[in-house]
Amino acid sequence: MLPSPTRTALPPTCTRVILRGVLAILLVAPIIAQASAPLMIVAPAAPGGGWDQTARVMQRVLAATEPGASVQVDNVPGAAGTIGLSRFVQSERGNPAALLVTGLVMVSGVITNGSAFSLADATPIARLTGETEVIVVPAASPYQSMPALAEAFKANPGAVAWGGGSAGGTDDLLVRLMAEQLGLPASRVNYIAFAGGGAALAAVLGGQVTAAVSGYGEFAGQIAAGQLRALAISAPARTPGIDAPTLREAGIALDLSNWRAVVAPPGLSDAERDALTARITRMAGSAAWQQALAQNGWDDLFLAGADFRRFLLAEQARVEGLLQRLAASDTTPAARATRSITPTTLPGALLILLAAVSMVFAIGSITNRPTAPMSGAGWRSAVTLGAALLVQPLLFPVAGFIVSSTLVFAAGAHALRGRGWQPARSLTDVAMGLAFAGLLYVIFSRGLGVSLP
Repeated sequence: MLPSPTRTALPPTCTRVILRGVLAILLVAPIIAQASAPLMIVAPAAPGGGWDQTARVMQRVLAATEPGASVQVDNVPGAAGTIGLSRFVQSERGNPAALLVTGLVMVSGVITNGSAFSLADATPIARLTGETEVIVVPAASPYQSMPALAEAFKANPGAVAWGGGSAGGTDDLLVRLMAEQLGLPASRVNYIAFAGGGAALAAVLGGQVTAAVSGYGEFAGQIAAGQLRALAISAPARTPGIDAPTLREAGIALDLSNWRAVVAPPGLSDAERDALTARITRMAGSAAWQQALAQNGWDDLFLAGADFRRFLLAEQARVEGLLQRLAASDTTPAARATRSITPTTLPGALLILLAAVSMVFAIGSITNRPTAPMSGAGWRSAVTLGAALLVQPLLFPVAGFIVSSTLVFAAGAHALRGRGWQPARSLTDVAMGLAFAGLLYVIFSRGLGVSLP
């Protein structure tokens, strides 16, 4: 009979080492899994702009510093980034493998566009970079210096067309603050908003605008090639590597820096948020990232964790106060009107007017027949109008201005008729609503320079 094998107990030291190894694997596994999972970076602007550049530099650096990492960039332009923000918050909730590039432009855009979502709805991860603004003109422009352009602006504000990013963004703010410094009301600024830096660049090179404003990195190549002339930068002092004077040297006491950051969707656990923050922190500390900062002329403004969350709160309060001050200083009738009627509130305001008209007719019919209660059709009209008023603000950031306004106008027309479903009439209502919404879109985007989804 063979002897039974003896079992030798592991020494206590080996047992502790094994247990520690298993514990380390359990702790590190989620981080490794998150780093290896495909990461999506949403750039809420068209290709060519600062947000798009930031997202694509992150894509390259993460691929270089994390072998095997898969990083995708998705462009969702519109309304100073608030369209991308709205979709990101709603569709990526709870996803620890998604980031949204944001910055000062979006903080002001949320307020200017009356966005249903703000950065408070996202999960702050880290502030990454800062960039000075630059004012450029075509090489053949008659304006050879910033004082010359400022004098022309003061003499005839409407004749100087400024091109830049979304309405209410950093570029727009800089021009309006310059107008304030020159004694001009903000409403006199002829500012044309573009969906991204690439479109603004094409406009200034093509002579469609007098001057363009953006982050220096977006125009650096054309400045170096001699196609554009840099008239001034918005930094408090001259910047090494940038051959341009400051606005202060031109007699305009103004500084403005554009910062950019990344946020994650809402609904993340603390562990998921901390792992994502750690990943971006490692990226920002890499040699590849520092080299990218130097190549693009970006300042290193890295800030993460609780400090970044506090910065966001302070920045939102600062920008809101700045926009309120600019609005209060502009007392022209057009400015007073646009404070209360915006692309978001206009369809709702018209519906309220329609509701008031229908109520007058309803009261009139009841007054003529005191004993007759309000008809079922009347109640259906009131319910339809009320539902449209509730749905419109929710539909606007998702479906866009034209679609949401068309549906709202069609619902209002159907409610006013107070009759049952009539396919032919309903199609006519939709067609009329589409035409009216298209007209309003042109008025706001072309006439008032307001970017709409």
